[in-house]
Amino acid sequence: MYERKRLAAILIFTFCLITVLAIAFGSFLSRAKAKESYNTYYKYYTNIEIQPGDTLWNLADSYMENYESKTIYINEVNELNSLKDGKIVSGQSLIMPYYSTEYKL
Repeated sequence: MYERKRLAAILIFTFCLITVLAIAFGSFLSRAKAKESYNTYYKYYTNIEIQPGDTLWNLADSYMENYESKTIYINEVNELNSLKDGKIVSGQSLIMPYYSTEYKL
């Protein structure tokens, strides 16, 4: 009877140990995969000429990657270009911020 209890305790302990190790190892693999997919983004600025029909809202679609919202992006463009009312006209030159994973000198 004692041997059966001892064997059952060893089996339960072994099962628990294997479960804990499997969870810990799985968590380690998840973090390793997450680090592989992490990209470093660099902030750059480009100068563009406004074309007929351009708006800050549609330009934001082309340049705003990695911004939380269009509003935040447009506010930054307004500030960079000293735009008080956010209005732009064809032929105007604007500085547009953008992010890229490519490192440029």
